[in-house]
Amino acid sequence: MRMDSTIYLIRHGETVWNRIGRLQGQLDAPLTHAGLAQAHAIGRDLFERLTGSAPAMAASPLGRTRQTAAIIAEHLGIDFDDIALDDRLMEITLGDHDGYGGWDAIDRDHPELAAERRRDPWNFRHPNGESSQMVQDRVRPVLEHLTATPGIHVVVAHGVVNKVFRGLYLGLTREEVFALDRPQNAYFRLQAGTEARIEVDVEATVSTGL
Repeated sequence: MRMDSTIYLIRHGETVWNRIGRLQGQLDAPLTHAGLAQAHAIGRDLFERLTGSAPAMAASPLGRTRQTAAIIAEHLGIDFDDIALDDRLMEITLGDHDGYGGWDAIDRDHPELAAERRRDPWNFRHPNGESSQMVQDRVRPVLEHLTATPGIHVVVAHGVVNKVFRGLYLGLTREEVFALDRPQNAYFRLQAGTEARIEVDVEATVSTGL
């Protein structure tokens, strides 16, 4: 894997369902005011950090990532139509359980599935859903393309997808991937085989009225 590219990996801003703990999968919910502020804060931070460099942008086509990417692109002076919307970056789907009221609710209503997930979490699939392994299989060629393409890349995706993406890049074990965080007030720079976490000042963004 070549390492002469730099990837800035971003999770979408907070959504209404994130706030109440509802599981989204490949269903969608709009960004909250906090989510909008997070997207603006990351966009402003990236603009200052890149100092005029022109990155390529890619994003999941789901609504919450499109909205986040559009805000960041505006800060960077990138036309929304120039963002590559890639289905392979969509969030893991829980199939029949996309939109469910939370993990506790699923475990309560479907204890047999909870037991199956505990036995083999990496390969577990909800009915008509995906496993983490399936997500890794679709994300891997995206990562390989980006690392083989010199330059700066900005990627806007999702919590699970980004954990798998980072795990592939860093060569982590499955257990280490599950332990990764999924921040919405920070993003990650993947460069030369290493990862750096970049915190953003969301409160300062809110105080400016966006």
